[in-house]
Amino acid sequence: MKSEMKYPTESLLQSKALSGYQQDFARVVLKEPEYTMKEAKAALDGFFGKDVK
Repeated sequence: MKSEMKYPTESLLQSKALSGYQQDFARVVLKEPEYTMKEAKAALDGFFGKDVK
């Protein structure tokens, strides 16, 4: 099984994929040095009250 690639948190925050989130809050939520895209979206969706799949 291929593992998902992890990206530096700062790169994720600047990515188009996470541009829909309020950046100030996203910086507080994403405390680890790196995440997979799936992990980052799940953490942010949970914080902002969106349905987490």
